[in-house]
Amino acid sequence: MKELQLQVQDEDDGNRAWKFVLAHWKTVVKSREHNRKCFKRGEVTVNGEVAEVTRLLVKGDWVKIRFDDRAAHESVYGREKLDVRYDDDELAVVVKPSGKTMVAFGFMLPFSVSHSCPVDGLADQLDQLDLDTEAHAGSGDVVVEEDQEEDDAEDEEDNFDIPSNISPTVGQQHRLPCAIHGIEKAANGLVLVAKTRPMRAILLKMHNEGQFVRTFRIICHGAFRKPDTDAAVVDDTTHQHTSYYSPGDSIPIDTTGLDAEYLKSIRVVHLTPSNEAGLISTLDITPCSPYLGVNIRRYLLSQGHPVVGDSGNTKPLKANRNKGLFSAVIKVEFKHPVADKIIVAAFDEPAKFEQLRNREQRACVRRKAEELEELRKGGVEPVSTFDRKADKPIAYQIGEKEFYQMRFKVSTATLIPRSSTETLVKAAITLSQQRPVKVLDVGTGSGCLLLALLNSLPTSTGVGVDISTEALEIANINKNLYSLSDRASFLPGDLGDLQGTPELFQSFDILVCNPPYLDGAKADRLKTLFAGTEHEPPVALFAEKEGYGAYELLASSLSRDLLTDNPCRIMAKGGFVVLEIGSGMGARVREIFTFLRFEEALKDNQDSERCLVFSIPITAVAPSTIVPTVI
Repeated sequence: MKELQLQVQDEDDGNRAWKFVLAHWKTVVKSREHNRKCFKRGEVTVNGEVAEVTRLLVKGDWVKIRFDDRAAHESVYGREKLDVRYDDDELAVVVKPSGKTMVAFGFMLPFSVSHSCPVDGLADQLDQLDLDTEAHAGSGDVVVEEDQEEDDAEDEEDNFDIPSNISPTVGQQHRLPCAIHGIEKAANGLVLVAKTRPMRAILLKMHNEGQFVRTFRIICHGAFRKPDTDAAVVDDTTHQHTSYYSPGDSIPIDTTGLDAEYLKSIRVVHLTPSNEAGLISTLDITPCSPYLGVNIRRYLLSQGHPVVGDSGNTKPLKANRNKGLFSAVIKVEFKHPVADKIIVAAFDEPAKFEQLRNREQRACVRRKAEELEELRKGGVEPVSTFDRKADKPIAYQIGEKEFYQMRFKVSTATLIPRSSTETLVKAAITLSQQRPVKVLDVGTGSGCLLLALLNSLPTSTGVGVDISTEALEIANINKNLYSLSDRASFLPGDLGDLQGTPELFQSFDILVCNPPYLDGAKADRLKTLFAGTEHEPPVALFAEKEGYGAYELLASSLSRDLLTDNPCRIMAKGGFVVLEIGSGMGARVREIFTFLRFEEALKDNQDSERCLVFSIPITAVAPSTIVPTVI
């Protein structure tokens, strides 16, 4: 219990009591939340009377606080009881919840485990902490409300400048109970806790000597292939991928892998199909004590099987972003140093693990049904063993693909239309304002982008250009298929030299382009990540300069067009340029097209930034702003 008092001076005359306490004793109350609660507990008096937070002070008043450390900590850290799996007078094994730092976990321990010392001594232990960090003082004449309690509780944790006890040698060793090892904030699992100082020393020694056996349950991308197998074969009777290690199998540790020396064993628990990863693996991994989860993640990443998550050395699944780290310590085994018996503490994997597996499984079943239906539409007898990772894409098997509620012919000379590219169609339709416009489709491929636009804009016309004559043949077939020959034409042309196609000097109102934007230097790896891309034309997928080469070439063509003295240019002044971009490419593409006026960025149906819209300046463009010609 801390007792302090001060007399109100001129500078605090007319201030609220809560602001006075926070201003003068913030190293005591630590946060607005604790400040509010000490008023609620009646620990603040003015001239001997219990004060309200809104009490107006006058010069000469005596303000006194009797701050109860234990009550303050319990109000924040005693609200949620931890899951204790083993507990005696010397030690405990406790589950750290996901989302809690080890600092917060340490503060919660005294209110969840039994005490080997009297509870009355708890405040004295808490007083030993170095709590001199300044709290975030509130500003303005506003009283903290009840609905701020959760946010302020989190603020309070930040205000305690205590080293994390993830590393027991540098953290919180003067405080009991004390965690012997740590777990990342995004993960949860069993933590060994010492409750006396002698036991703390013993457990730290055992920990460093490798006398604890911890089992991590993780979910990672992909599956581990057995030696001397080339392809994933599915057994029709068991539906297991026979070329991969199956549930129950132990996976040999690759001694050349990063941090491999820190692992003892890996066992497969589940194999689950995944649209994005092909398969996801649930594994039980035992590291050598005292090594922890980061060493597991580093090893799996080096093997091409990153743990599912949003933190370091992990990789998220698109449908599972912001769901934390799929790693948990589900079992701890050791010999009790006093009772001389084997202690085994365990808990079930977190519910989100099974939820993830079920979601990926359902998505695969749904995707399989859609693929089989697509085969039927194309007049191909469905094959139950179709593998989208290994077989030629269905669009190429049946020779057509649906796009913007239309079906287009495709071949291996054209890119398979993606639903995300429909974002460009919608953007161009909005820009046209349903008036007659002239549309230029650069890199037209199958012609699906231009033809979908003209089908929605019945009074508009357009031209598509592509460097591939084989692709132009498919585009012309699609043009005739939808009776658009009178409004659409397809010509050979290069996005880096649009001036080389004289027919394009028509002052187009809208230019649409889905250029290649995958990094050509990573082509081999990207083909393994994106199913079916090895069958698509590389010229339509990959570009130089980390994927930005095609944008630079197109920018060079457009900048030269802006400088032409010819009254008839390729693009009309005030026209629009609509570009598809890859994930995370928006900022750099905007820099490449700084000579145009940026209008907006649009997201696709996966909530990824997919489309950038620029407008052609009506006034002349200064030469210094023009992108130089790329040779």
